[in-house]
Amino acid sequence: MPFVAALLLALLSLSTSALALAPDWSGTWNTRWRDGGARVEMKQDGGKVRGSYLAYDGRIEGEAHDRVLNARWFQGGRSGIVEFVLAPDGQSFMGRFDSGEWWTGGRIPGDEREQGLIQTGPRETMRSFLQAGNDARYDAPDQMVRAVAVVDFSSGAGAMAPEEKLGRAQTLFNLVDQTTFRLHSIPDARAGGEDAEIRIEQAGTGAVLPLRFVKRGERWFLSMPDDAALAEARKSLFARSGGRPASPEAYRLRKNARDAYRSFTRAFYTWSEDGRRQALDSLDLKALSEAVRDDQGGLTAQYLNGILNRIGLLQPQEISDDPASRSPAMVFSHPVGQVVIAPDGVGDGATWKFSGDTVRNARDLYVAVEGMPSADGQRLPEPPSVFFQLRRSVRGLAPGLLSPVGPLEAWQALGWPAVMLLSLALGWLVSKPVTAFLVRSVGRLDPDGARRTFRLPLLGTLTLIVYAALMPALGLPDLATRVSVGVAGVLFALSTVWLGWRIIDAVVATYFTGDESGRVSMDNILVSLGFGALKIALVGAGLTYVAMQLSLPYEGVIASLSIGGLAVAFASRETLSNVFGAGILAVDRPFRRGDWIATGDTKGTVEHVGIRSTRVRTADDSLIVVPNGKLSDAVVNNLGTRRFHLNSAKLPLPYATSVPQIEALVSGVRDLVAEIPESAPDRTQVSVSNLSQDAIEVTVRYGLDVRNGANETEIVNRLMMNILRLSERIGIRGANGGAPAPAE
Repeated sequence: MPFVAALLLALLSLSTSALALAPDWSGTWNTRWRDGGARVEMKQDGGKVRGSYLAYDGRIEGEAHDRVLNARWFQGGRSGIVEFVLAPDGQSFMGRFDSGEWWTGGRIPGDEREQGLIQTGPRETMRSFLQAGNDARYDAPDQMVRAVAVVDFSSGAGAMAPEEKLGRAQTLFNLVDQTTFRLHSIPDARAGGEDAEIRIEQAGTGAVLPLRFVKRGERWFLSMPDDAALAEARKSLFARSGGRPASPEAYRLRKNARDAYRSFTRAFYTWSEDGRRQALDSLDLKALSEAVRDDQGGLTAQYLNGILNRIGLLQPQEISDDPASRSPAMVFSHPVGQVVIAPDGVGDGATWKFSGDTVRNARDLYVAVEGMPSADGQRLPEPPSVFFQLRRSVRGLAPGLLSPVGPLEAWQALGWPAVMLLSLALGWLVSKPVTAFLVRSVGRLDPDGARRTFRLPLLGTLTLIVYAALMPALGLPDLATRVSVGVAGVLFALSTVWLGWRIIDAVVATYFTGDESGRVSMDNILVSLGFGALKIALVGAGLTYVAMQLSLPYEGVIASLSIGGLAVAFASRETLSNVFGAGILAVDRPFRRGDWIATGDTKGTVEHVGIRSTRVRTADDSLIVVPNGKLSDAVVNNLGTRRFHLNSAKLPLPYATSVPQIEALVSGVRDLVAEIPESAPDRTQVSVSNLSQDAIEVTVRYGLDVRNGANETEIVNRLMMNILRLSERIGIRGANGGAPAPAE
C-alpha cells in the first residue's frame, strides 16, 4: 500500500507539473461564433499575442495572462473586445465578445486538405473552387476564403466587404452544388482566349446554371454572375428541394449516389470518432458473414481509401444527386473489378452504398492499382492500420512474399502459423500468474489439484484471446477470416465454458467447506441453485457466442430450439421435474444445508442441494441422492428445525415393587432428565401410566434440544444406563430378577 500511495503521489505531481506549464496560444485554431467561423493563426511572443483570420480580413491583438487572453479584434473599420480562456489541456478555448456573444475554438494539429490554389485554366480553377467549397461545407467554414480567391467580382470588388464576398461565394457554391458535371468537360489549361463559358445541368430536372471564366494575367477566375442571374438560377435549381439547399449533414442519409460518396470519403477525417462506423454504413456488407462483417468492412473501407487516393478523388459534384434516379454510379472500372455506388432497398427507404460487388473486389482492385503513385491534389487521410503498415514493409523488403498462395498472399500464409505459435507462447506466459491468482483465490483447499484443474482451460482461453488480438494484423481475406473466426470462436467458447465451470466448482467447494462463523448469513439452497443457474447461463452464453461466430441465422436457431426444446422436454420430463423441484425447494425453503430431515425411508443431514437432486448423509454415513422432483412432492419432516425432540420410554415394574420404590424411581428419573443440559424441564413427564396384567408401567417423556441424530442417540443411551443404575440402587428387580428394562 505505501508503494501504491507513493506511485499515485508521483503521478499526481507529474500531472500537476504538466498542467503548470505556461499556456501557449501559438498555432492554428478552428473557431466558431454564432453566425460563422474562421481559421485563426495566432502567435505568442512573451505575453503578447497576435493573430489573423483571412476569411474576414481580420486580426487579433492582445495580451495573455496565464490561460486568459484579453484581446481586441479588427475587421476592416470595425473592432471590439474579446476575452478567451484556454482549456487546461491547451487544445481548446472558450471566449466571449464584449457584446455577450460567444466565440470558441479548437487547436488544429495540421490539415491534410490544405492545398494551394491552381488557376492555370478554367478546369483547374473550378477544381480549386469546388475543393474549397466542399471543405467549407463541413468543419472548416473559413475555407470559403480560398473559394473567394478564385472568384472574379468584377469592378465592384474593391468596395465589397470580406463578409459580402464570402456570402456571395457561398451562394454561388450552393448553386454549383445543385448540378452534376464532370470536370474533364470543362476546358483545361490549354484553353485559348481570355474567357470561356460553360453550362452545367442539374441531374434529373435539366435546370441549367451558366458560368463564365475569365483570364486575368496568367490566372483564370470564375466570374461571379450578377444578381439577376443568381436569382434565376436559385429559382430553377432549388425548385426540387423546396426553394432552399439541403442541410450540410443531409448527406449522412445517403439518399443519392453523391451523398453516399460524400459520406464515405468524409468518414476518414473523423475515423477515430464516428468515422469508421460511418464508412461501414456506406458499404453494402450483406454478402459478408456477420461474424466477420465489422472486421472485413473496416478492411474493405481502407482498401477503397487506397484505391481512391491512387485513381484521384472525384469532386462530389461529379456524381449524380438525382433523388429519383436508381441508376448505379460508376466511380472506377478496371479489368479486375469496378467501384460502383448503387441503391440498397426499394422506395423511399432505399439508401445508396458502395455495391456488394465493389466490396468483394476491393482487395483485388487494391492489389491491381497499388503500384500506381497517389494522385496529385486532394487525398483522403489513411486510418492507422497495423496490417497496411506491415504489408508495406513486406512490399519494400521482400516483394516476392506478396505472391498469391490460394486466397492468401505468401506472407499471410507464413504469418498465420507464426501467430498461432506466438499466441500459444504468450498465453502460456500469462497463464502462470493468472493460475497462481486463481489458486490463491478459490483453490486454497487443494493447490496442486487446483493448478491441474485450471491449467488447460486457462491456457486455451488466454491463447485464443491473444490470437484474436493478433490476427487482424494479417488482414486475411473474407473466406480465411471466416475459417479463422469460426474455429477460434468455437474453441474459445469451449475453453471459456470449461474454465468457468471449473472456477464455479472451486468457488462452490471453497464456500461450502470454509468456516461458516465469519460467513454472511445466506440461504445455502439458494446459493447452490444460484451456482447451478450460473453454470446453465455459462453454457447458454457459450452456445450464443458460437452461433455468433458461425453466423448462424438467429431465427432458424430459435425455431430449432423451440421444436427441439419440445422434444427434449418430452424426452426428459423427469429431469425437468427435478429442475422445477429445485425451484420449488428454493421458494418454499423446507430445509437448509445442515438440517436433519426425514422423508419417506430417508433420514439424515442435508449436505447439498443441486439443480437436479439433493444429497442426504444418514446416521450410518451413507450418502443418499434424492431427486428434487420427488423431494418437492414428498412429506419432509425437518428434524433440524425442531426446538425439541420429544422422546419417551416405558419402564415395566413387577407387582412386587413397593409404592415407596416406585415413588423413588419416578423422582429419581425426573432428576436424571433434569441433569441433561439438552433437556427441557417443562416437557419432562414421569408417571405410572398403566397397570397391565404382567407389570406396573411407568412412562418417561422428555424433550431434547439436539443437533443431529448421533448426538440424540448418545444422550438417550446415557439416560437409559443411568435409569438402570438407579433401579439397582432402589432395589427394583424385574420379573426375572434383573432391573426393569426400559422400552421405547
